[in-house]
Amino acid sequence: MNDNVTRIVAVRHGQTAWNAATRIQGQLDIGLDDTGRAQARRLAAALAGEDIDAVYASDLQRAADTARAVAERLGLALHTAPSLRERAFGTFEGLTWAEVEQHHPEASRRWRERDPEFGPPGGEPLRLFFE
Repeated sequence: MNDNVTRIVAVRHGQTAWNAATRIQGQLDIGLDDTGRAQARRLAAALAGEDIDAVYASDLQRAADTARAVAERLGLALHTAPSLRERAFGTFEGLTWAEVEQHHPEASRRWRERDPEFGPPGGEPLRLFFE
């Protein structure tokens, strides 16, 4: 590989019970379920032959546990950082998409439209998250 090239392999965390239930996690610390742990093991096996020098993840357990499987397989340290967390969804956290639609129809519409100035009450506006 060219020494002047940095390649980033971005991977989403494995499944949680809340993913399966369409429940919004945001920055709530929800761990992997059995499927998610199996996905992390398969990911680690798939990346075993890759030339990876470092593994970084959010400090939330679902992301850290997914990345830890890769790091351990490659014999690398896992570096976690709160700055890599998912967007904060405030009052939407813990609700299903259907519950957000039912209880917060206008906020749901703005969220679905990806309004950059919109943030759920107590959450981050999309523009702030991007920054």
